[in-house]
Amino acid sequence: MLAVRSHAAGEPLRVEDVPVPEPAGSEIRVRVAGCGVCHTDLHIARTSRIRVERPVTLGHEIAGWIDATGPDAAAELRRARLHPGDPVLVFGGWGCGACGQCVAGEEQRCDRSRSPGFQVDGGYAEYLLVPHARHLVGLGKLDPVEAAPLADAGVTPWRAVQRATAWLQPGARVLLIGLGGLGQFALQYLRRVPELTIAVRELSPDKLVLAEQLGADLGILEGDEELVDLGLGGPADVVFDFVGNDQTIDYAVRNVAPGGLVSLVGEAGGHFEFGFDHVPVEASLQTTAWGSMADLREVVRLAKRGRMRWTVERMPLAAAAEAHDRLAEGRVAGRIVLTPGS
Repeated sequence: MLAVRSHAAGEPLRVEDVPVPEPAGSEIRVRVAGCGVCHTDLHIARTSRIRVERPVTLGHEIAGWIDATGPDAAAELRRARLHPGDPVLVFGGWGCGACGQCVAGEEQRCDRSRSPGFQVDGGYAEYLLVPHARHLVGLGKLDPVEAAPLADAGVTPWRAVQRATAWLQPGARVLLIGLGGLGQFALQYLRRVPELTIAVRELSPDKLVLAEQLGADLGILEGDEELVDLGLGGPADVVFDFVGNDQTIDYAVRNVAPGGLVSLVGEAGGHFEFGFDHVPVEASLQTTAWGSMADLREVVRLAKRGRMRWTVERMPLAAAAEAHDRLAEGRVAGRIVLTPGS
């Protein structure tokens, strides 16, 4: 089968012919319909990341169809009300299933997690092995290619918004940095919360037009720093950073209110010196990585009900390097989804 693999940080991606994986035990083989191209994939391919084990097939936003099962998977599939041939979305936080975090339903926090596209082979391929049926969500009538971005771009901002609930009270001022794949979902989730004033900061004027269409109250181009106070009426009670480099984290902290929250979601490798001299008094900083399985189920439920809009651009799997280049250059309007066989 065709797979796109990273062998070393900074080296070109390799399109390789590898054996079709055979499921064993509780494993389930998924025939991939599409895999979203995420900025994290770009960072994995081009930089050294502690959490990555190479060589690895990239891709963690995966949807497809149940294709084959190991001998111990049948009962778990029945329990999940899934059957061979069903369209499914793959949850990427593959925990051990036994530790306290996993038992509490927070597998994405597991210290022993091994996730697709990071430590094990992911969805830039024609087939994928998923270790257990509990990592699959049925899609019903949703097109799996269109649904693939929900596995990260959809669920991660949902999680970030839910974790910020205590700060998202009526009248709260919100600043959203970056309106890429995740930011577009985040803005829609935030618009479901009553009486928020929401500003979006972007490098692209075109994305600020989209921000207005999705319900933002204010668009801020890079460099228009004074517009945060002027447009929001003061520093933000919550800042969501969907980029996560040194510059955006610094911008977030400089524009958060005392007692406010900076929610770091983007994984561009940025850092910030945390201390009383660097952060507004009693401001909080938190990270969000993926979401729980319950979060993903809720996002899929909203998608099935037509409560969200997002844009998918299909590209052939063999064009993964081109997709990465376009993403790095900011030439992606929504989410590129790589499709095998096209």
